Amino acid sequence: MCQICFEEPGSHSFFFLKKENDINYYYTCPAKASKYWDAEGIINHYREILDLNNDNPWIWIFDSSNFGLQHSLQINVALGIVQLFKEKHGKSLKEIQIIKPTIYIKSMYSVISPFLTEELTNIIKWYD
Repeated sequence: MCQICFEEPGSHSFFFLKKENDINYYYTCPAKASKYWDAEGIINHYREILDLNNDNPWIWIFDSSNFGLQHSLQINVALGIVQLFKEKHGKSLKEIQIIKPTIYIKSMYSVISPFLTEELTNIIKWYD
């Protein structure tokens, strides 16, 4: 378990949601995280949880409800997650579902899109 979240629950937002049709679903809502700016802690949190996934197929549900300017400025967090997916955990990632997109998540996406692989770009789905 993430030590930071153990000491301060709700610091980060990323957790296993369910398993359906042999696919694991993980959920995040950055606006619900009290330490949305903690790049190193967030990346470690993701890594710990995804290491437990053991390369099983998974879907990432990214809830951008209330994703605001302060979240969109955390480019280092987004780039760290992209790097994590490029290094290891992206191979088993089947889909990224971005739900309730705000103008700020769309702006962040335009900034980080040059750093995405074609494989990652192709699995991103937007849901209003």
